[in-house]
Order: sequence, then C-alpha cells, then structure tokens
Amino acid sequence: MDRECFSIQKSNITISPINEIADIDKRDTVYRTFLNMLKLEKSSRLALNRLGFLNSTIEEQMYRTIPNKNIHRRLIAHRLSKIYDLSGIPGFYQEADFKWTFSAGKGIFIPIFDESHKIQALSIHLDKPFNNTKDMWFSSKDKINGTSTKNVLSKNNIDENTNTVVLTDNFLLGNYIKASLNVPMIAFSNISNSYQILKVIESTNVDNIIFSFKIGQNDNLDYIINRIFKDLIPLGYNLETKPIKDFKDVLDKDFLTLYSLRKVA
Repeated sequence: MDRECFSIQKSNITISPINEIADIDKRDTVYRTFLNMLKLEKSSRLALNRLGFLNSTIEEQMYRTIPNKNIHRRLIAHRLSKIYDLSGIPGFYQEADFKWTFSAGKGIFIPIFDESHKIQALSIHLDKPFNNTKDMWFSSKDKINGTSTKNVLSKNNIDENTNTVVLTDNFLLGNYIKASLNVPMIAFSNISNSYQILKVIESTNVDNIIFSFKIGQNDNLDYIINRIFKDLIPLGYNLETKPIKDFKDVLDKDFLTLYSLRKVA
C-alpha cells in the first residue's frame, strides 16, 4: 500500500514501496524527452568514433553523456517531473527531500529500442569498469518512488526465415553490428538463462548462432556459454564463437562464416 509523507514544502507526496513499471509507450515518451534534455559531450562522441561509429549512427542511436553533477541531475529531473509522472519509470527516484533525480555513473546512456523503434529501457555504459563490468541497467530499485527495470533484448532483422543469428552480450557491439551489417542480431545484458533468446528464435528457422564478444571485456564467457546457452543443447542449435579485438573486426569478410559448427557443450 502506498503511504503519504510531507515534503519540506508541506506538500503531500505519495511513496510507493514497489512501483510497477510503466508501459512501453510511456517509457518511450519519457525517455525521449529526457534524452533530448541531455547532450553528448565531445569526449563521449570521440570515444564512440574510435569504436567505429559514424556520427550519423551516433545521432540515430541517441547516445547521451550522463551528467556528473548531482545538482544538474536534479534540475533535469525536476523539469521532467513537471511534464510527466516519473513513478514507474526505471532510473528515476526521489531523494530525502522528495526532489526527483536519477541514477548515474560516469559514462553514456544507451537507449534499447524495440522492433517498433520505441525505447524499452536505458543501459549505462561506464567509461571505466565497476565490479568487473562496464554495463548496467538504468534502474532505481530500492529508492524512494524508484522502479526496477526489466531485462530486455535488442533485436534486429529477425523473421521466420532467419537461419543464422548473431548474439552478443554487449549493447554497443550489437548496435554496431546492426548499423554496419544489418544482419539478424540479438544483444543482451545480465540474463541468467536463454529463455528470452529462445522466445525470439523459436518461431524462426534458426539453426546457427554466432556468439560475438570483445576480447578482454568478457570475464563471464564460460558462464554465458555453459549456463545461458545450456538450454539450447537439447534443441540442436549450433554455436560458433567469434572473439573480436575491435568492433571493426565484424566487417571482416569471414565474420559471418561458420567454420566448424559445434553443438553447445
């Protein structure tokens, strides 16, 4: 049950112990307005350029630099809260004075689009690793009026005739593959089993799965192959791993070649 509190200004504030996540249309609307309030700093753009992203792709995929200063985040969240109710929007929450703010980290926001190009969620890509990862969800679980996000997938060009799909646990790499190759692709983050992946490919002709990952940025490779993909074993899917040193390696003519298909083991 929700409970009422009073802010310093004596106005009623409703605190929800567990906020239900807003529907996709509201999330898309709020996140788009939010991202349009932010900018992509030159240093962030150059970092994306170094990975191989064209400026046109950077604009299309709506990357934004996360504000470092708390006061800046509070001002942006305050403006946004005057337009929308932020309850139910993962990443946003109220502080002790009941003013809205949002979760942060030093890095960039990555919008995760669905097939209709609606923003399902935001991922945070950190400039430097934290707890052995550079990627985390934009979430406000366990915060005042906060909302937990859902694990979602980023998908591209998958239909009933798809025979081979590229998987990656890196949203940036997935976006690069989408923009440069436009091949069937699924990108994921922090999932513990293959259920979501199976739901995507069960109605297709997929036999072959190419799992691509960046060398030196994936300490969970054994976990991903042996735990997340274990459900694929009895279904007869084949897995080819494609480690890359740089994003541009996916442009190699042999990237999509299946040399020695083997069942996941």
